[in-house]
Amino acid sequence: MSAAGLLPTLLNPGILFFLLGLVAALLRSNLTLPEPVLKFVSLYLMLSIGFKGGVSLYDAPPAGDGLWAIGFVIFMSALVPIYSFLLLRGRFGDADAAAIGGTFGSNSTLTYITAVGFLSAIGTPWGGYMTLALVIMETPAIILSILLARGWGKRQSRMGRARLYVVLRKAVTDGTLMVLVGSLVIGYLLVSLGEDASPLNLFIAGDMFTGMLIFFLLYMGTVVGKELRSMTEFPWQLVVFSFAAPVVNAALAFGFSLLVGLSPGDAHLLMILCASASYIVAPVIFREGLPDANPGRYLAMSIGLAFPFNIVLGIPIYWWVASAWL
Repeated sequence: MSAAGLLPTLLNPGILFFLLGLVAALLRSNLTLPEPVLKFVSLYLMLSIGFKGGVSLYDAPPAGDGLWAIGFVIFMSALVPIYSFLLLRGRFGDADAAAIGGTFGSNSTLTYITAVGFLSAIGTPWGGYMTLALVIMETPAIILSILLARGWGKRQSRMGRARLYVVLRKAVTDGTLMVLVGSLVIGYLLVSLGEDASPLNLFIAGDMFTGMLIFFLLYMGTVVGKELRSMTEFPWQLVVFSFAAPVVNAALAFGFSLLVGLSPGDAHLLMILCASASYIVAPVIFREGLPDANPGRYLAMSIGLAFPFNIVLGIPIYWWVASAWL
């Protein structure tokens, strides 16, 4: 794809509606989404992508490329927290450095779903095992970050009282994660048992999925806009990290994809998984597992900086790179 061909990918409907919500929030519009509607849309997106991933997983089991991709996300879920912790702990302390590392070492399910919607819109196939990679990558970085802070910290009293098993339980029983995993298993089982899953296609695929995704991205634009308005006097080092870490992690994923020969669609999703940062699961767990960490830092970095960067620029640019070189 030439540089001129990058513009159409930037003009994706989901990206444009995200920007609409962002501008509305920056202009202090009262545009919002009722909480019950938000919960329904988010659960629908998790169910849809999980079910389709389960069906695709049956058609293309994680052998060869799939196992390589899953192994790489496990590697990245350890590498990112470690290098983030070592880079940031001297200036921002153990707790904040560990929380930031865990946030960026995990992933954003919505960013992944947006990337899947992007690939579907341009007719590019992808392997169902990438959804399995999404699920597997969700929590190891979070747990490792808590262990890093507990092991390197100077007997931080509140952190010492945090019960690790409670943190682990929350990590694996998060509601959105359970819907994603459960629907993946259900989709796989239905197809493997020879059941007809086609009646669900109208509900979980096509125009309905695209419409729900656009609706949710419009709302997320308003959330990011409000977050950006509140980010006054934010440390410049963390701003740089929020943009540099996704690029570095995506570059590592691209290099790995080039090495093992992943398809453009799978390479694109792998880059998205490694570049994105968690803004739901990780912050919820860190409030108890790392109570000394400042949510105003790691949450603002993930949802206020890394998320819009990946949605607006990352998804189209990573695809441009993957389609040009793979």
